[in-house]
Amino acid sequence: MSDTKKKRSESTRFTQIQQPETPALRGIAENLYTLQQDLEIARKIQNRLLPPKPQLTGYDFETYYQPAGEVGGDFYDFIPMEGGKLGLLVADASGKGLAGALLMVEARATIRTMASMTSSPREIMAGVNRVLIKDLEKGRFVTAFFALLDPKRNQMTVSNAGHTPMLLCREVGKSIVSIAPKGLILGVVPDAKFLEGITEEIVPLYPGDRFLIYSDGVSELMNPVSEEFGMERLETWMRVNAHLWSEDAVRTLTEALEVHRAGQVQSDDITILTGRVDT
Repeated sequence: MSDTKKKRSESTRFTQIQQPETPALRGIAENLYTLQQDLEIARKIQNRLLPPKPQLTGYDFETYYQPAGEVGGDFYDFIPMEGGKLGLLVADASGKGLAGALLMVEARATIRTMASMTSSPREIMAGVNRVLIKDLEKGRFVTAFFALLDPKRNQMTVSNAGHTPMLLCREVGKSIVSIAPKGLILGVVPDAKFLEGITEEIVPLYPGDRFLIYSDGVSELMNPVSEEFGMERLETWMRVNAHLWSEDAVRTLTEALEVHRAGQVQSDDITILTGRVDT
């Protein structure tokens, strides 16, 4: 057999061996394409649900949201309330991807509904728990930190439903205060027990103070040697950058997170809501 005929014969055999099951693979490819399109639509919907930072005299806000996948279970919100008050929220719904995103949508809608009925963070969280306990299957839950900002009095009334604590950096002395009122996660225990376990705390604010509400995807971000970013680094960042405009402060924090991550895959959603008192 000539070299040309030999190569043609070998090429034919190779093509026959490599020839895929076209209909099956086409079906898989179409399903993957549809799934990708659905995820892209879900991502756009979720992004539209995240509000822009408010313009509030005497306060400078900034936010950051980066899901681990196309969509995530974290969310933040700014909720206008009676008397010129503003509800600040960061929450984390269990589950990743579409499962977490669907729970995020329900939790967000329920929190907004409850916030239209009462201005008490404790009562808002209790109302949300009352709804979620009926809807969620075992093992699903939501954590949330809700702060009611009163700009006239320069104070917050806060409740924490099993979420990471709010950090407050005082301008005077650069001291860091961890704000973590007692509270259980949402959607797990009955109403009476939940009410017994959640409290409110009033936090005074002074000119130059910075507060930070965030999800555990920040403090628990891993580097390639499985070391968390941790609270010590987070508090150091606050002391060093509390004086910056919030937009610049968030930029320095996300840069610090990227340096720490050092190429490691992000395994959890990251949400940041911060503000500085300028009055």
